[in-house]
Amino acid sequence: MERLGWHSLGACFDCACGVRHELPVRACHIGPGAAERLAAFARDQCGRTALLVADENTRNAAGDRVQRALAGAGKRILEKTYPAAPFEATLERAQEVAAAGRIADFYVAVGAGTITDLAKYAGTEQKKPVLSYPTAASMNGYTSGIVALKIRGLKRTQPCRPVTGVFADPAVAATAPPRMVAAGVADFLSKCSSAADWRAAHLLRGDYYCRRPREFNEGIQEQIFASAAAIGRGEPDAVKLVLEALTLSGFGMVIAGSSAPASGGEHLISHYLDMKHALYGTKNDLHGVQVGVGTVYCLGLWEKALALDPAAIDADACIAAQPAPQAVRAAVMADWGPEVGAEVWEQWMQKALDAEGLRREIERFRAMLPELRTLLAEDLQPAATVARCIATAGGPTRPEDMQASVDEYYNALRGARYLRNRFTVLDLAAELMLPP
Repeated sequence: MERLGWHSLGACFDCACGVRHELPVRACHIGPGAAERLAAFARDQCGRTALLVADENTRNAAGDRVQRALAGAGKRILEKTYPAAPFEATLERAQEVAAAGRIADFYVAVGAGTITDLAKYAGTEQKKPVLSYPTAASMNGYTSGIVALKIRGLKRTQPCRPVTGVFADPAVAATAPPRMVAAGVADFLSKCSSAADWRAAHLLRGDYYCRRPREFNEGIQEQIFASAAAIGRGEPDAVKLVLEALTLSGFGMVIAGSSAPASGGEHLISHYLDMKHALYGTKNDLHGVQVGVGTVYCLGLWEKALALDPAAIDADACIAAQPAPQAVRAAVMADWGPEVGAEVWEQWMQKALDAEGLRREIERFRAMLPELRTLLAEDLQPAATVARCIATAGGPTRPEDMQASVDEYYNALRGARYLRNRFTVLDLAAELMLPP
């Protein structure tokens, strides 16, 4: 993939951040003939038996060509196909896929986010290669080293082995519903906010941070902005650009060793909506659609936070305005019930600050505000710029335009910060009493 530059596939190198980075993905092809490229790679690098994982929609869209190509390469093919109706990646389903692949030598995921996560989990459990054939330019998890699964009711990301190879045909991805491509644009652009969250967590809380992941996105973000109209029209070359951007974003997460470069407060908002849907049947929308609306909101929060006058920040007033721990616990239990609520509370308690800790954080933010404005500007984009790009590509930017519950979206602005042990702008905004 020509955009990789120094980031060679299979590379392993020591970084100035003190971590030895590895990019274990061995093959990446985005272009015509992707099924044949996948089969050729499997012929040379994988065993004889493949488990093809799909749902009925993705199987109909691309499964035949992948199956024919694998058969032509001499592979024996088993299949695990889920119904066409929307479904979630749960731990139970992931374990089903792992069990179905016990007699296979490798997995082939033909689909989008849910199918890919199920196959990646199974490949990790079985210690077997996974080849990805994306059917939509809808999310950045194809090449990431994480899976997002619902575990005991809570949407969680956990580490996994990245795919061994990703093979995408833009002509196939361009046949996916246009909203899916717009969702992919939004998922990619979420890094404008999430990368700032990650760096702020480093500067304010001392969390691990590395500059290397952001290098994967250099140049391509500007091309996405410039190509938004062509993406909205579904032009294959524009869809190819989205696929490349999402692939590179996934590589950045692999280098980081977590989803932090591409998953901040905006993703917590989406997780909240998905969890409410799973538990209570409220409406939700595509992951990227929800993330896009959340990204516009979170970028707006960053604009408000960085525009503050340091002299006007009253740490005592901010501390006094925070809800008491018992009030937070009651709100969490009211949101999620006792079982899931206990999981959420455990996550929250890992990052919650007492009054003195909160005072130190507010004082640090106040002292560092000029520096934060300069450093975070490397990642942040104006909320209006990102909203315009998403809208031009065909995606919603307001909660009222999503298929998800608007009421739950506004609940998420309050409660999503409790879902994960990760500092984001949602935490900072609450600590500084910023208006929503």
